[in-house]
Amino acid sequence: MTNATASFVEFALRSRDGEFPERARAMAVDAITDCLGCMVAGAGEPVAGMLGRIVGDASDRSGFAAAPLAVSGRRASPHDAALYNGTLAHAIDYDDVTHPAYAHPGASIVPAMLATGNISGVSGAEALSAYIIGIEMVSKLGRALNTAHYRNGWHASCTFGTMGAAATAAAMLRLDADAFARTLGMAASAASGLRANFGTMTKPLHAGYASRNGVLAALMAREGVTASTDILDHGYGFAEVFNHHDNIAGEHFDTWGDPLEILTEFGLGLKPYPACGAAHPPIEAAIRLRDKIDGGLSAIQSIRVGVTEMHFEPMVCERATTGLEAKFCMGYCIAAALLDGDVTLETFTDSVVPRINASGLVEKVSMALDDRVKGNTEFGAVVTIDAAGGQRLEEIVPLAMGKPERWFSKERLTSKFHDCCGRVIDKPQADGIFELAQSIESAPSLAPLIDAVGKISKIDCEP
Repeated sequence: MTNATASFVEFALRSRDGEFPERARAMAVDAITDCLGCMVAGAGEPVAGMLGRIVGDASDRSGFAAAPLAVSGRRASPHDAALYNGTLAHAIDYDDVTHPAYAHPGASIVPAMLATGNISGVSGAEALSAYIIGIEMVSKLGRALNTAHYRNGWHASCTFGTMGAAATAAAMLRLDADAFARTLGMAASAASGLRANFGTMTKPLHAGYASRNGVLAALMAREGVTASTDILDHGYGFAEVFNHHDNIAGEHFDTWGDPLEILTEFGLGLKPYPACGAAHPPIEAAIRLRDKIDGGLSAIQSIRVGVTEMHFEPMVCERATTGLEAKFCMGYCIAAALLDGDVTLETFTDSVVPRINASGLVEKVSMALDDRVKGNTEFGAVVTIDAAGGQRLEEIVPLAMGKPERWFSKERLTSKFHDCCGRVIDKPQADGIFELAQSIESAPSLAPLIDAVGKISKIDCEP
């Protein structure tokens, strides 16, 4: 293995001034747009008000520009804004994913872009490159360290996400090679995030931590704070310590940008449903079967969800009592899909949980390892419904909607974006953010987009 840290920094410096393939740039534009929609939706969640009362206001100061707190009309220090916006972006668990990192990269990377955009004055095209550089870091860490890293209990959106946010922030600030490497060194010491907090408000806070720590590391590196410059290679560095000095596929650290992760089958995916990604193929399968059941839903006797080994890691809730818990409850997700024919933001409101639980369907759902999808790294699933009269229905979904091979159409992207924004801001404001995000590549700066995201919302989010 070559010096992984140095080779990544070389890739990043070369790439931020170069031009990524057209498809990579187009996917990045859509993913940034999608993440901003999720961020706006997060402003309507209780955690936004709680965190907003803690984050302090900041005016522009010498050395850096204050950054916006999404749809609040307020500004804070860049790192506090990254904390706030990162938490909001992951608050409804509707933001993008990358496998095999098993992480939500955009929720840490996009807020880091917004936080540093007014400091650096980079163009939209440069910001797009910085985003792709961050995705490369998160996804390659996943290839090198998973699934052992995830199984050890780490929430990769925070561990890998911190490194991705740091890489993006360093690229946005146009740091030189030494400062870039020091950014990664400092960020690695701040990376954390435990899966014990799944189903609670702390899970989205992990994305906020990751974004804040990445931005803070880049700002400190710019000031000259020292740190290890070989953090990916060191015997007590990121890879060795997080993976307990074992199960490290270090060859992936030799291939930064080759292949470019955003273009791989695992590299990036948009979420079609606001639930844990492990539930997406099962949800889609259940929806396909819904209208084929003789006698309707009351005829259902059992629902078997054939899954991969990794399904059991995040789907940890057997009986949901809150909307947050429901996102990690397979029985709830399948029951909701069958009852309503779709799974939406409304599905995971606390007020809806009692109705789904009272349907009698949740307890009919079981998960079991299925040889047909056993080695599938994309949460492929088989749903089998046994109904009265001996009817058996089965549907296999090997790959969720929103993955590169099933990328969102512009119509679906637009619909999801406005669904996310509709309860928080009015349509003209949502239209403005969407249009600015979609045209980011030709923008001379991020200032208009940053300002649009920061404008106060139509509702009182109590930030």
